[in-house]
Amino acid sequence: MSHADHTTEPGRGRGGPARLTNLMKQASMLAEQGMYDEAIENIKKAMAICPRDPKFSLRLADIYRAQHQIEPAIQAIKHAVELDPLNCTANEQLLRTLLELGRYDEAISASCRFLRMSPKSIFARDILGIAYLQQGMLDKALRVTNDLIRIDPTDPAHYFKRAVLLQQKGEIAEAMAGFTRVVDMDPEGEMADDAREAIAALDSYQLRQLLTIAVEDAVLKAKLSLDPESALTERGFRLSAAGIATLRQIDLNELPNDPQSRYYH
Repeated sequence: MSHADHTTEPGRGRGGPARLTNLMKQASMLAEQGMYDEAIENIKKAMAICPRDPKFSLRLADIYRAQHQIEPAIQAIKHAVELDPLNCTANEQLLRTLLELGRYDEAISASCRFLRMSPKSIFARDILGIAYLQQGMLDKALRVTNDLIRIDPTDPAHYFKRAVLLQQKGEIAEAMAGFTRVVDMDPEGEMADDAREAIAALDSYQLRQLLTIAVEDAVLKAKLSLDPESALTERGFRLSAAGIATLRQIDLNELPNDPQSRYYH
């Protein structure tokens, strides 16, 4: 909800609403015809009548973007945010634009600023987490994702993001647990197939590692044959049920010199 003062300037109130409506309709028609400069002039006239209303700045940004004038578009959105710092539409448009342009430092600053005023914003945290990830700040991205889970614990997408981050950090067992949780939460959901693919890839990766190690580690080989679950936990691995089933089918005593190519693809 906007908190800005949308009153017109003194002396311009008479006929203001009708004039504003007419200017914006003309601006839309001109923009549809590709007459962007003329559309911008109409929007600026509307802004002069009602300078405290952020929606005119946002419309101006749309026109600039249509012209591929990115910097003026960003400045127009920033102006809308300055007019109404709690305006969700303006803030989200700014964050989305900065992220699309790869301006991650600015996206981080703008996200943090908005979150100080609206700490439960899921959108701002999403953008912040992505920007941190793109900057290679995995620990910070993980903290943001944990906050998302705390605020909205029923959304499997947050757990999927967390699992991806854990995988990138090399915490494979925790990542496997995260992807498995996504499938358990919503087996038919949007993220379930992606999670299953990630689980299969992690199984493949870990089995290759296990078989490579087992070639030269007789103790591990013996433990894998007798009690694979305990052996996996002891070494920090975590396979899915399908991965463990595949491991049980392998005759570890007959491992070739290149176990990866023969036993698991």
